[in-house]
Amino acid sequence: MAGTWIEVDLDCLTENYQEVVKHLRPGSRCMAVVKADAYGLGAIEVARSLQRAGCEAFAVTRVEEGLILREHGIEGLILVLGPTMREEWPIAIAAKLQLTISELSWIEELNETGLKLGLEFDQQIQVHLKLETGMGRTGFRFSELEELSIALSKSNYLHVAGVYTHFARAAQRDKRNTIEQYECFKSLTNRLEELGIRPTWKHVCNSAAFLDYPEWHHDFVRIGTLLIGHYPGQGFSDKLNLRDPWLAKSRIVHLREVPKGTYVGYQSIYHTKQATQLAVIPVGYSDGFGVAPHFVPQGWIDFFKIIIKNFLALLGITVGQERLELNGRTVHVAGKIGMQLTVLDVGMQECALGDEIRVPMRRTVANPRIPRRYRQGGQILSQRILKEGVLLEHQEYSILGYEKLASPEV
Repeated sequence: MAGTWIEVDLDCLTENYQEVVKHLRPGSRCMAVVKADAYGLGAIEVARSLQRAGCEAFAVTRVEEGLILREHGIEGLILVLGPTMREEWPIAIAAKLQLTISELSWIEELNETGLKLGLEFDQQIQVHLKLETGMGRTGFRFSELEELSIALSKSNYLHVAGVYTHFARAAQRDKRNTIEQYECFKSLTNRLEELGIRPTWKHVCNSAAFLDYPEWHHDFVRIGTLLIGHYPGQGFSDKLNLRDPWLAKSRIVHLREVPKGTYVGYQSIYHTKQATQLAVIPVGYSDGFGVAPHFVPQGWIDFFKIIIKNFLALLGITVGQERLELNGRTVHVAGKIGMQLTVLDVGMQECALGDEIRVPMRRTVANPRIPRRYRQGGQILSQRILKEGVLLEHQEYSILGYEKLASPEV
C-alpha cells in the first residue's frame, strides 16, 4: 500500500468550520460530527484541528470512537449518538462521554451503574434523550413520555443534558416531511416540559437542516458533511463557500506500451482502440476504489440515470467515479477495477514510473489502512499508518523530504 495514500488538508477543514460558524444563529454552537473516523479523514487529527479552531463539542456513533478522542486529548462535550451496550457504560462514564438514551429500560440500569460507581452529586451521568419523529430508527415516542418522566424522576445519578431528534429527508427538495418532523419534535418537547423534564440543550439540525432552517438551530447544530467539504445534496452549493480537504493519490508501479486490440483485465471486457500505454496502480476495490453505497432511485429521473450509466458501462464507456487524473489530464480504468491492482489506459503522452495519479475515492469506504498525510500551511505535518486497525505510526514531518521530527506514538 506504500504507493497509495490520502492527503488531508487541515486548513480546508478549519475554513469549512469557520464558514459554518459564521452562519450560526446567536446562541447556537457547532457540534462537529466525527463519526466513522471523521468520514474517513481520521477522527484524531480532524478533532484536534477543529478543537484548535474553537470547536467545543463533538459527536460520534459509538463509545469506542469517543474513547479514542479522549485518549488523544479531545476535551469538551463528546456525545455518543448511537445505542450503547451496558458493559460500555462504566468506561464511558469515566471518560465523561455523554450518552444517548432511547430505551426506557436503560434509565434504571444506567442509574444503577452510577450508584455502583459511587458517583458524587456533581458527577452525574450526562445523557441526551433521543426522540422519534419519523426516522424510524431509535427514540422515544409520545406514548412513552409519561413513563419516561417517572423513570427519570427516580434516577438521581442521571442529568438530562440534551434532547434531540434526527431528520430523515432534510436533504430532499420536498420539505414537508422535515417540517412535520420538526412539529412532532416541538410537540414532544412541550410534553416533556409539562412532565417536568427540561433539558439544558436542544438540537435537531444536521447539515441540510442547518442550511435550510436557521430558525431551528437551537443550542447546537450537528455538522459532519459540510465540515468535510461536501454539500448534503443538490441545491445547497450556493449557500456556503466550502473547500474539499480530501485527496487520494497513487503512483504508477508498472508501465508498458501495447498495440491496438490488446485485451485487458478479467473477462477481457476491455480492449485498446489504438496503440497506447497501460499503467498499473496499487489500489483496488479492497481499498475502497470504485466502491459505492447502494442508492435507491429518488424518482424516475434517478432510475433512468442508473440504467443509462450501466448501459454505457456495457459499451465500455466510463461515466462518473472511475475518472482519474494524471499530470493534469483525465485517464480511465482499462476494464475492471481489481482487488488491489488496477490498470489504466493513459494514452501515449509522456509519463513514467512513480508518477502520481489522483484517484476518486469515497471517504467513508476508503480503507483505513491507507496512510493519511495531514497538510497544514502548505506542509505535511504528520502521517497516520494503520495495520489491522492498530495505530502503528503517527509521526510528524517537515515538508522537505518528510524528515522525521518526532518519534512514533503508539
